[in-house]
Parts: sequence; structure tokens; C-alpha cells
Amino acid sequence: MKRHEKLTDEVKVWLGETLKSDLKVIAARQGFDSLSPFIRKILRDFTYGHGSEQRDLLAGTVRDD
Repeated sequence: MKRHEKLTDEVKVWLGETLKSDLKVIAARQGFDSLSPFIRKILRDFTYGHGSEQRDLLAGTVRDD
């Protein structure tokens, strides 16, 4: 059984109206009823589909804001 990581960290992303609207349409087409889980899925797919051996080293070079 796959364990889910507890969601404890918030990241605020500022989007333009068009991008947000387009994301909502794609999310709805994929069966999502909320934008946040859809964006989380996109981020997971991108992150784990493009992983790097230098992950820990690189993560420290990017600010959270």
C-alpha cells in the first residue's frame, strides 16, 4: 500500500487569469474538482519525472518565496 506524505508546507504561486482558467479546464477534464491537488500532481510528475542525483544540493539553492 502506498503511503501518502502529510501536506504541511504551503507555497503561494501568483498566476495570471488566463493561466489559472486554463489550468482549471485541464483539471476538470482530468476529473479534479479542485485546483490545488491538480497543481500538486503536475509538480510531482515534473519533479519525479526529471529527478537529479544532485537533488539535495540543488534544493538548497532555491528560496521558498
